[in-house]
Amino acid sequence: MENVFYESKVMWSQIDANMHLRHSAYADFAAQARLEILGSLGFNDKTLLELKIGPILFREELIYMREIRPSDTVKVTCVLTKCRKDGSRWSFRQEIYRGDGVQAALINVDGAWINVEQRKLTGLPEEWALKFMEIPKSADFIEEPIPVKTIPAKDSTKPMTELEIKFEAAKKRVMELTKKPSNEDMLELYALNKQATIGEINIDKPAMFDFVAAAKYNAWKNKSGISSADAMTAYIGFVNKLV
Repeated sequence: MENVFYESKVMWSQIDANMHLRHSAYADFAAQARLEILGSLGFNDKTLLELKIGPILFREELIYMREIRPSDTVKVTCVLTKCRKDGSRWSFRQEIYRGDGVQAALINVDGAWINVEQRKLTGLPEEWALKFMEIPKSADFIEEPIPVKTIPAKDSTKPMTELEIKFEAAKKRVMELTKKPSNEDMLELYALNKQATIGEINIDKPAMFDFVAAAKYNAWKNKSGISSADAMTAYIGFVNKLV
């Protein structure tokens, strides 16, 4: 049994009138396993709040195989079966096993990320898209292409400039790197992208012991004063060096 990301004892409140695990509890166990694997990669509630995103499901298929009884234990596996490079669409296959090792259920889910403020589907920032792709994958994993329409211009009412086109192409090239950049390179990409797309840093300084957030904050702050065009140019040059 591989890729087990959640293990729990069945509680009495999860038992139905027929004295076995109620249907919705299977989905709850699967959802918790997905949250556990995301948390292991740094996608905790604080990160999702900072990114202003959340996961949603389009489809959830539960195939029941064996009963699970009161006081039994369950183990839940989780693998990616399909995903876009930017993480904007994904599919998981999950298996639920009883304490005796017998598979009790198979669960397939299709989902995406949504911007919780704009209420629109969105991809992940490049540094998090690379992290998301670290999730264990199934033997039949499929990497789906990113539709061109998911990479819009800053202002959809006017055409992109030549520099903006090169900048968006560079961001796409980062997604296609065969080797994951170092943490220092990821911070540089993050800071240049933020300075190019947002401008001067507009977030509060993180807590003292939140080292990851502090590193990102300092990297972005160090780009203060750089124009959007210069940040885009620097980003393109940095990606060329990585490639």
